[in-house]
Amino acid sequence: MRRRLDWYIDREAEQGTSDIVVGTCMDVEKSYFRLTSAPELSTVRPLKILEKALKLVQQKYATSRDYTYANDQLRSIRQDLMIQCIRNDFTVNVYETNARIALEQGDREEFNQCQSQLKLLYKELPDSPNRHEFTSYRLLYYISVANTIDQTTLLSELDENARKNPCLMFSLKTREAWALGNHVKLFRLYQEAPRMASYVMDLFMERERKAALNACLKSFRPTISITMLVSRLGLEESKLCEWLTTFGITADDGKIDCRTHSNAVLV
Repeated sequence: MRRRLDWYIDREAEQGTSDIVVGTCMDVEKSYFRLTSAPELSTVRPLKILEKALKLVQQKYATSRDYTYANDQLRSIRQDLMIQCIRNDFTVNVYETNARIALEQGDREEFNQCQSQLKLLYKELPDSPNRHEFTSYRLLYYISVANTIDQTTLLSELDENARKNPCLMFSLKTREAWALGNHVKLFRLYQEAPRMASYVMDLFMERERKAALNACLKSFRPTISITMLVSRLGLEESKLCEWLTTFGITADDGKIDCRTHSNAVLV
């Protein structure tokens, strides 16, 4: 059977073919390989095997936390789904699982690939139970890359029901605090983050904390107390002092000389 090879090469490619195929591979575990040609159906797992594969990955990751293995297997599952044009609730589950694990491991690139596909899948399957949760993560991700255009687009797409969702309500508050440069509120919200929102916020908290520290060092004269910085940066005193030393900043009698260190932090 002739197929358009460009449809297969990238696992997140547009699925624009009328050739619906069903794999025959019975191997539950299969490593990911980037395709350079149309795959043999004997190397592609059908849906019933992919369902077993996902359960196995979830079980193994829960006990071993082996991200290299889990991500390899999940990418392979995603590839087999894409080849067979399978876009259903199971597909959503696969991408959500992969996104959660990537977040836990701090893998920004893999999370972004998953959330980009989930955005499309949720449009096709609007009743997906975790749609609002992951939409909230998408908004937080846009904050992490300072993409105000996509933020505005996402906000315009939210209906009244979505805005009442707890996860989205949190992300909307976070976005407002970030847009206004209200770091005190932003760091407080981080402590209240629902579900996995704090993991997404970890992608930009260091940047925002540096910006807040810069602002303090430039605004206060002649000194600023460690106590004041604790309240403004949302860190415990011991962690704050340890963090400050990475920039060569140390306190003298509980205070920092702002004039000396006003240019110490690079954002």
